[in-house]
Amino acid sequence: MIEYYGENPAANQNPWSGLFKTIVVLRMGTGVLLLTRHGIAAVTGAYHFLWNEQEWDWARLFADNGVPYAHLTAPAVALVVAAVGLGWTLGFLTRFFAIVFLPVVITALIMLQRVGSVHVEAAWLYALITFTLLLFGSGAISLDKLFHIGGQLSSPSRRR
Repeated sequence: MIEYYGENPAANQNPWSGLFKTIVVLRMGTGVLLLTRHGIAAVTGAYHFLWNEQEWDWARLFADNGVPYAHLTAPAVALVVAAVGLGWTLGFLTRFFAIVFLPVVITALIMLQRVGSVHVEAAWLYALITFTLLLFGSGAISLDKLFHIGGQLSSPSRRR
């Protein structure tokens, strides 16, 4: 009787061997780029905008596009971008952060196309990657996998 299909179940299941077989490279690369290229700069810009009362491009862009309460919305979006970048880098609550980030990136697409920015292509890439991470989750090497977060909702409960 055949009880198992696929690879040898007795083989050593090293989690590092699945690094390049999963979505981990896309998730970590996007998280690091989002955090370093956009998140850190946005959070520091929001800090200087709120506490030092300096000019900030994001607040001006939000106000020019008619976003209500641009002086509060822009710093909130900066915190979301940094949190999403950190969460994706660590693989922590990947699908949750993808759901949170999807409206941000769609709004960014609309705003950037309205002003004719050169960053529209990057926003499209972030939108597609966000949708991919929403579908596939964090991958084999992540905090979600380590602490079994997210698998609890999708897998049936086991009775012993």
